[in-house]
Amino acid sequence: MKQFSILRASVCIALASATSSQAIAAGFQVNEHSANGLGRAFAGQAAKPENASVLATNPAAISVFDTSQVSVSANYINPNIDIDGEVDANLGGQTATLDASEDDIADAALIPSAFYTTPVNDKLSLGVGLFANYGLSTDYSDDYNALHFADTAEVVTMSVNPALAYKVTDTLSLGFGLSATYAEAEISTSTPQAIGPLSGNLIPGNATILKLEGDDWGYGWNVGAFWQATADTTLALSYRAETELDLSGDIESQLSPALNQGGELALDLAAITELAVDHRINQTWSVQASAVHTQWSAFEKLEATLDDGSVLPIKREDFENTWRLSLGATYLYSDTLTLRAGYAYDEGAVSYAHRSLSIPDTDRHWLTVGATYTLNDSSSVDMAYGYIKGREANVNQQRAVGPVVSTLTATEHANAHLLSVQYNVSF
Repeated sequence: MKQFSILRASVCIALASATSSQAIAAGFQVNEHSANGLGRAFAGQAAKPENASVLATNPAAISVFDTSQVSVSANYINPNIDIDGEVDANLGGQTATLDASEDDIADAALIPSAFYTTPVNDKLSLGVGLFANYGLSTDYSDDYNALHFADTAEVVTMSVNPALAYKVTDTLSLGFGLSATYAEAEISTSTPQAIGPLSGNLIPGNATILKLEGDDWGYGWNVGAFWQATADTTLALSYRAETELDLSGDIESQLSPALNQGGELALDLAAITELAVDHRINQTWSVQASAVHTQWSAFEKLEATLDDGSVLPIKREDFENTWRLSLGATYLYSDTLTLRAGYAYDEGAVSYAHRSLSIPDTDRHWLTVGATYTLNDSSSVDMAYGYIKGREANVNQQRAVGPVVSTLTATEHANAHLLSVQYNVSF
């Protein structure tokens, strides 16, 4: 009975690490739904309606199009996240130091998006978008010595966002949208192979501490304003409300059979506010800027509710609100070629006190370039490349699995390469 209690406590702690990765999936924002936007690090995105993909950021901006628009993109994200660290394992006063280093823990992903907009009359425009705002995938190898801190985490989301825009005046438009977001997650923690000998074979190696699979639909809304302040300057303000999800599915554990039942985890996708400006300097040059505020502070704590009615208080998150500041430039090289470049500083949401191996989140610098080639009067192709460099992040955690108490000391190194291609057509 005592051993069961120890293992159940171990599973609860492991659940904290697993669902933290799920929370950062919501906090790990996916911006890549516009190739032209990526080219300038998404600076001024809400204020620069170049094609239908602007709907994802500001529904009011679709009012500028006097013909129907379609934009379809493929966005490739190749993150490189490496861990350098070690685990000090303690059993009854006897300690052992294990290597806890791992390279390339995050999987590459291909994220599609599609948008359609059309004017109804001189005042009203309609549109719909299909895109992702959040996502994460990390996976540690089976022989990693810190699998009880983090093993596998994958969260995938996709939103359907119908929207409308109304021209209040010739210079001011307002927009409103509704969104339906589907999310699914698979998250797990396991015992390292080395834990068997360390525990006197009381705990088997590579046993599932906890595996959670779940999905849900959540619903939200977004609004925007688009103002042509002068002949050369546009300003925009947009807001995407928080979306609440209750991921329900199955929980599995080889260490605590009582947890082998259905469960549910509440997860909120944070609200996002953007203030953007686009200013034309002359006939060939323009500059863009954005300030994006994300309300990660909604993640105060996580709790899992099991089918038997019990509630597991998992972990205090205390995420911090963040700012993303970006600056870009657009150059009309010729009638058929447009060039872009941008820089962004993107704050991480996770404080040092709450950072874990499951949360590859830190402050980031973006450097991007892009181009648009006009094929004919009605179609064009956008291409963009981005490099993201993350700040080194230290991780210090302690976890018990049965009688073995482990202390992790590690450093995360992160960067990413982004590629995006988009086809636009009007008719």
